[in-house]
Amino acid sequence: MKKSLFAAAFAALCFSVWAQVPETMNPDYQRAAMQYRNGDKHFVNSDVFFKLNSADKETGLDFVEFSLDGSSFMTYRNPFQILEEGKHDISYRGFDNSKNLEVAKTLSVIVDNTAPKTTLNTTEPLFYKGLAAYCSANTKWYISATDDLTGSGTAGAYIGTDLDSLALHGNGKEDEDAYYSVNEEGAAKIYYTAVDNVGNLAPIAVLSVVVDTTAPTVFIENSDRLINKDDAYMIFPSADVVDEEGRIIVSTKESVAFGATDELSGVDALYVKINDADYVKYIEPLHFSTNTVYNIDVKAIDNVGNVSEPVSYKFYVDKITPASDIEVIDREGNEPTTWSVPADGQ
Repeated sequence: MKKSLFAAAFAALCFSVWAQVPETMNPDYQRAAMQYRNGDKHFVNSDVFFKLNSADKETGLDFVEFSLDGSSFMTYRNPFQILEEGKHDISYRGFDNSKNLEVAKTLSVIVDNTAPKTTLNTTEPLFYKGLAAYCSANTKWYISATDDLTGSGTAGAYIGTDLDSLALHGNGKEDEDAYYSVNEEGAAKIYYTAVDNVGNLAPIAVLSVVVDTTAPTVFIENSDRLINKDDAYMIFPSADVVDEEGRIIVSTKESVAFGATDELSGVDALYVKINDADYVKYIEPLHFSTNTVYNIDVKAIDNVGNVSEPVSYKFYVDKITPASDIEVIDREGNEPTTWSVPADGQ
């Protein structure tokens, strides 16, 4: 029996090999014919064509035939695709003009047309106010991308605020290279996607978020007590209610309340520190006891974790009661006249 020469020049089947993941991705991406090998597994997408090549040096080649997944052999005429996903076996053989039939060879491939499933995650929870999501500049974003068990595996994940140029970040796993941050305050849209090893790109998704980089502003809240000082009525506490040394004076019957404002995510909590004590969560107005001086530090934290610089207040407790006397005067405010009585009584 004459020898036949039959070779499936698979490396020359006009495949586009997924040699390097693109650094950027945009909505205009078009999948090309791609193949990917992982050990003994050979993945392709349905844009790949299979071309059979055969030759015989002696009497020449009569025809080539092939079988797909154990079906009956059929004559090969043109390159063909496999549209159905999953594992497929392509058996092929040549037949020469001397009636020599080659022993069939088999190529096994896995057709993968399904993009990875992608989810957008953060290293810390987002804060929601109604339907609006808030985060801080310290929030790190990353993509978790998983391909089907029979898929070729995730090749890269893409994320960014510029839809036309999403940057490659890691490979869909939570590692330092995969982290992405948004530092500019205000509303932002974060786009993300992932691609597998044979070029299947997941639909580009978007999440709207408000980035809050500003810490709350602490202030003293007014109570209902009016103070008449120097013929001017003022609401306590006030920096105007001071003594000659510029100190804010309070009494043991007073209390002081603190507040904070935050224009974006809102205030989560206030913390106060009195003299040398530790910071504690502020719950209600502070009452003054018999201590002479209160050094109070106040700081606030918003709902995405921005902490304000401590604001310091110093209150002096007024423990001295008023000193009163009585003065005798006439209608004009002068000292009344006193009758002089002669010494001899005359």
